[in-house]
Amino acid sequence: MSKVWKSLDKCTFVYLYYNVLTNRSIFFLRIPTFGVAVERACRPKLRERPLVIAPPDSVRALVQEVSAEARKAGIRPGMRVNEARKLCPDLGILPPNPPLYARAEAAILRLLSQYTPLVEPFRLGGAYLDVTGSQKLFGGAGDIARRAEREISQQLKLDPSAGLGGNKLVSLVAGKQSPPREFIRVPEGDEQSFLAPLKVHVLPSVDRPLYRQLLELNFQIVQQVAGMESAHLEAAFGRRGLLLHRQALGQDYSPVTPPSAVPHLLRRFELAEDSNDLAVLKRELFHLIEEALTELRQSSRSARRLQLNLLYSDFKTARGERLLRKGSSQLSTWSTEAEGLLLQILTRRIRVRALEVDFRDFQVEAGWQLGLFESPADSREIRLTKSLDQVRERFGIKVVSFAK
Repeated sequence: MSKVWKSLDKCTFVYLYYNVLTNRSIFFLRIPTFGVAVERACRPKLRERPLVIAPPDSVRALVQEVSAEARKAGIRPGMRVNEARKLCPDLGILPPNPPLYARAEAAILRLLSQYTPLVEPFRLGGAYLDVTGSQKLFGGAGDIARRAEREISQQLKLDPSAGLGGNKLVSLVAGKQSPPREFIRVPEGDEQSFLAPLKVHVLPSVDRPLYRQLLELNFQIVQQVAGMESAHLEAAFGRRGLLLHRQALGQDYSPVTPPSAVPHLLRRFELAEDSNDLAVLKRELFHLIEEALTELRQSSRSARRLQLNLLYSDFKTARGERLLRKGSSQLSTWSTEAEGLLLQILTRRIRVRALEVDFRDFQVEAGWQLGLFESPADSREIRLTKSLDQVRERFGIKVVSFAK
């Protein structure tokens, strides 16, 4: 027996430990077309109408999310809004509303957390739950899945779909295949047979460039990848080929990891069209910083740390960070820091797809009192910002903003 264990490589041993010896039950839940679903939950009159989420103030704006009704008309994410209108004249176009979506996501996570502390958010409107240790309290994993779906549907007016399996990989794929208000369960031992007939793009490691490479080599379904020797895939795709092979076999030993308890304020903006125009990036970054700081001041907080993330059109990410000696919630301070950070990390000629700012290290602001050694200019900015915040609180955050 010891010879058998010694013959196993590290990845296979860890897989066996997590998935065979512990018999995990992983539940993945998501809300399809999350933005559209949340808008419809708030405004029931929008139900059954063809809808898209898209920026309203750009002639070349691209569609971000598409309802099922709009898909039937031939509309797809990434399509220009003017082209979508031609395909569907009665199309409803809704502007993105990140604060609303963030509140809806927080409500979903609070509801799911009552079943297990092991909840890992997955993008917007999705989450993994490890319910292995919760079944004595709430019944079997299938019962937990049904209860969670029912509560989200009844309390939040959203239609989730879900997948249940022995690891995150299988539950993710099953959840994406599941119809709304239902879930697909993959029994233990059926992971490979479940994945085998599906298209290769269902595997999480397959992005667009890799998908094109696989099609060029005539890999169309997962079974074809699983049937290859791992050494051949490694020769073709490097170490990524080994991960691809394990996923094709239905193996995934990664644990469900709850997010850090450290508070932070994350805001993201997707450009209407991918761009490497520095003026465009500076402008959108300025407005993103302004929106985040307005929310920060509403909670009477300032921040010392800022992380800036750039998502390129080839899905690679650049990151940079700034740390202040003293916390601030003023636009003049953080816009200067953010612009310097942008110039520092924007080193590629590839176009940028999205900008993301993440504020951390919060401090409580006591009534915005002016410091002893602060200048009259600082005093004027504080008074002006406070007045603007009062206007925004009454009429909305976008009613007035600083010029850039």
